[in-house]
Amino acid sequence: MKRLTYLIAAAFILTTFGCQQQAETESESRPVDETPLAESPTPAIPERPTDAEFHAYKAYHHARYMVQTVEEVGGTNKLLHTKRLPTEGADAVVSPALDHIYSKAVIDLTEGPVTVEIPEGTVPDERYWSLHITDQEHYTIYDEVHAVGKYTFVRNGKEMTAPEGATIIESPEDYPHLFIRIQVKTSDELAMVSDMQEKITIEGISKPLQIDNYIEFTLATHDVYDANKGILETVIDFSEEDYNRVTNYLVAVAPSFPSTLGMFGPIDSQEPGSNDPAIRAAAIFGHLGLPAEHAIYIPNFANCQGEPLSGDNVEVYSFAYEPEGVKRFWSVTRYSLLTRNTIPEKNDVYNAYNTKPDESGNITITFSAEDPKDGTYWMPVNKGEPYYFIPRYYDADLENLPKTCN
Repeated sequence: MKRLTYLIAAAFILTTFGCQQQAETESESRPVDETPLAESPTPAIPERPTDAEFHAYKAYHHARYMVQTVEEVGGTNKLLHTKRLPTEGADAVVSPALDHIYSKAVIDLTEGPVTVEIPEGTVPDERYWSLHITDQEHYTIYDEVHAVGKYTFVRNGKEMTAPEGATIIESPEDYPHLFIRIQVKTSDELAMVSDMQEKITIEGISKPLQIDNYIEFTLATHDVYDANKGILETVIDFSEEDYNRVTNYLVAVAPSFPSTLGMFGPIDSQEPGSNDPAIRAAAIFGHLGLPAEHAIYIPNFANCQGEPLSGDNVEVYSFAYEPEGVKRFWSVTRYSLLTRNTIPEKNDVYNAYNTKPDESGNITITFSAEDPKDGTYWMPVNKGEPYYFIPRYYDADLENLPKTCN
């Protein structure tokens, strides 16, 4: 694990579920620039950024992301619906989930309240969907599974009215971020789920969003929490170079983060690690992830022997088809570690909807460059390239999470 030179996104490192490794060896020597990943030297750990830089890292990334979203959809207060599962390998979200498609918007409260409506019957009750609101300091300020009805955003400290019967979401900022997930069980359902998205509406004045300095913008448009007051003012000039430096540090210390617990909840979250600035900053690698009470993500960057996952090897894992303590659903998704994204033109995900259990109630997945043709579920990887995979568990017992390696 220590040798993982390209350990971007490893803030989530965990190795779990019963597995066995079948290493493929190569007898011929390689040039220096083709040294196998497992033989790479241990990277030096950079100097630890300050707590202020960790906090600026979150605000910088989130503000930049909002600008990109507004540019793509053509303004604030407009819904951007993803219409395809992000299997092309170039999604804007790091480690994108293939369990659902998104509807998202940058809410703009500078001209008045904004109302989002998910009409009754939009999504069948047996299907998962959720409403998730994130603020400019990258904390969750509202989340609800099976959200139905009108939700009106109002700015704290301003006189704003809401339609009768609407759920009021009080925002500590001008630009809260809206994220709606609707479950897609298999790719054949995309057209049907897309029709569900189109029933969602948003009412509010739309405008462009231009930001010259991400930190100054956050301070000017967001009521900073008491616990964080005075911090961002010390890093006003946080730059792209600083952003990359903090990223490099988080990459190097990733093995110290045991899971996604503490990364995505509200500022007063009781999840372990939620008060750790580095853990909160590491959440940017999975930007807009759900609080653990809704979903827990357990990325694996190494096999059960602690060796980096590489396309030169064959790895075999067994997963419970009905994992104990998981009330809703699960999936296993694989990503390229070079791009932190899916691998184009290859299957990327297995779940309860595209697999069947064996006699022991398990499914067995083989990660390899070549199809094993042995009856297991094949998860293709690129030969010579590092990768990682993420089991996701929705509505899981956090005290009794499934294990990948026993």
